[in-house]
Amino acid sequence: MMARRSRTRVVTAALVAAVASASPMAIHAARADEPAKATEPADSRAADPKVADLKDKDKGDKSLRIVVWPTLTPAGDTATRTPMHRPTEAEPALFSRSQELDVTLRDAVQDLGFQVDLAEAGPDPSHSRDLDLLERATQPIIKPKPDAPKGTAEGGTWVVSARIEALGGDTFLLRIIAVPPGGRELRVRVGKVNGADVSVRGLVMLRDMLSSSSAAVLVQTATDKAKAEDLGPGEAPRSAGRAVLAVHGAVFGGFTAFALQRSTGSEDPRVLFPLLAVGTGVGIGSALLISAEWDVTTGNAWYVTAGSFWGTFAGIALANGTNVNPFTDRYTWGVVGGVSGLGLATLALVKNKMDEGDAVLTHSGGGLGFFGGAVTELLVRGSVTDTPQVGAGLGAAAGVISMGALSTLVKVSPGRVLLMDLGAGLGALGGAALTSPLLFENVTPGKARGFLAATLAGTTLGAATAWYVTRDLKPKDTALFKIMPNAGVIGSSDTPKGAVPAYGAGLYGTF
Repeated sequence: MMARRSRTRVVTAALVAAVASASPMAIHAARADEPAKATEPADSRAADPKVADLKDKDKGDKSLRIVVWPTLTPAGDTATRTPMHRPTEAEPALFSRSQELDVTLRDAVQDLGFQVDLAEAGPDPSHSRDLDLLERATQPIIKPKPDAPKGTAEGGTWVVSARIEALGGDTFLLRIIAVPPGGRELRVRVGKVNGADVSVRGLVMLRDMLSSSSAAVLVQTATDKAKAEDLGPGEAPRSAGRAVLAVHGAVFGGFTAFALQRSTGSEDPRVLFPLLAVGTGVGIGSALLISAEWDVTTGNAWYVTAGSFWGTFAGIALANGTNVNPFTDRYTWGVVGGVSGLGLATLALVKNKMDEGDAVLTHSGGGLGFFGGAVTELLVRGSVTDTPQVGAGLGAAAGVISMGALSTLVKVSPGRVLLMDLGAGLGALGGAALTSPLLFENVTPGKARGFLAATLAGTTLGAATAWYVTRDLKPKDTALFKIMPNAGVIGSSDTPKGAVPAYGAGLYGTF
């Protein structure tokens, strides 16, 4: 028996040397029934820099760990009544070939530079399914570093499993399966071989899968997939806020054209619609040019939208509250306010890159400023029936400017800002509900002021409470808020004449 093993080892070493040299004669003899295969470049570093880097980094102590399971039968690629098992002496042909194949593969992986665990006897045949191979690939044969994540090349090992099945006569079906460290897929080679070529063909198949380039690429692929799953979604593409900026440009450009037409005193539709088309086109074109020249993120786009929207609102509200005449000049006030807000937002973006949390904070400042300014004006007047346009305009302008400036100094998650807005709204509702009896009858300026003061105090208290409760939310939650406009075909309906598209518009995303 020892003499036989010695002879087998000598033959195996010769086979490995022949295969490693990629001699045309050896390849032809081993794979007589297959077309010739081009040999790998002599310098794999020059052929694949990525592989060269990986080899330099590993140097045989990480990705070159390997476990070779004993050969099993049948091959496992078709349904059969015979359960998977190791060939026994009751199957003399299979037993002999499987023993030769086991010795050849174990010696070959060592000669190819792998660290093989010779002490591992392999799994129970009932635990040798594909999922068991993947599971074993995530487990190291030696204790990894404490910080090595499970499922990567650092904490796993190569797994090789050979399968053989008799096809009749002296012909066998040979199947070699390999899984890279932490891999999520199987790499398989299958061939129909003669009995005398089982060891040689198994060696060639294994070499194809464990050659320096293919093995390194498989390890790198498995590691990249594991890292991608840990990190979650990748980075957003360049100018991800292009669509938001384009919609904003179209709306603001159209409003500017409408304001210009009305400021001239003209109401002729033959002038209005061409102006609207020109203004909308200029707005969209400007947005697309800007997003092509600079990286406009979703946060940047919504931040700019906050400046122009609340600036336009503040200008129109102030014009209405101060009773600007002629009436058509009030549209000009809106344009001036929008351009002013747009300019301030652009100035802030020159030195800072805003995220979704900054954009939500700026919009929240405009909304809460509008509400607080309106309530404050009514409080001063002692009335709940007047229209507080001046206070609403001043409050909106003050809120959007102050919160826009604050967003350049602090980082806050959009979820926390939205919860603070919710808290402010609930606080205002609670304060109004508690003091609503003051408005039941005989409403005096004093009662009105009491009601409005309680509402304003509830708003402040609710916002402060929400801010305190959500203090553990980190800026990393900014990815929870991503909204994009959507328009066009949003679905279809099946009819007797075929599918009919459904058109619509709306918003989609996470928030």
